[in-house]
Amino acid sequence: MNVTRLLVLGAIRAKGGAHGYAIRQTLDDWQVQTWTRLRSGSVYHALTQLEKEGLLAVAAEAAGNRGPDKTLFVTTPAGEAEFFALLREALGSFDLIELSAGLALVDALPAAEGRERLAATAQRLRENVARLAAIAAVPAGSGTPRTQDLLALWSANLAASAAVLERIARE
Repeated sequence: MNVTRLLVLGAIRAKGGAHGYAIRQTLDDWQVQTWTRLRSGSVYHALTQLEKEGLLAVAAEAAGNRGPDKTLFVTTPAGEAEFFALLREALGSFDLIELSAGLALVDALPAAEGRERLAATAQRLRENVARLAAIAAVPAGSGTPRTQDLLALWSANLAASAAVLERIARE
């Protein structure tokens, strides 16, 4: 799953079309740098790649204030389909960055679908907490040093994530 692609497509959708700098500004406004590893260069690379794949189209070219012209990008029907596929995938992910990107954009889905997906992921997270508890019950002494501590860390992370998703799903 590519978080950058999801966020770039999401930013363009939110703006109804945008040029690279405006997309970057939107992502900065969303403070994605605090919960992803997204870099400015990644945004411009994604724009090039998404256009090459037919997921974005150039709607207009405008002269830049300083430097090169600004290209206004819009999503194509294939780009819309890709956005929703990536969004649904992210909302089912246990990877915190992927899940965060999905959660940031969940309101693009119909409300009922968003709630259902969040509740389903929360349930899967809770099931994994139970699996980790069963593993942690095995006596220490084998495996990676600090296995019990690592399992406790992962369990707490999964349980906290599930609690937040459950709260949002009830809204």
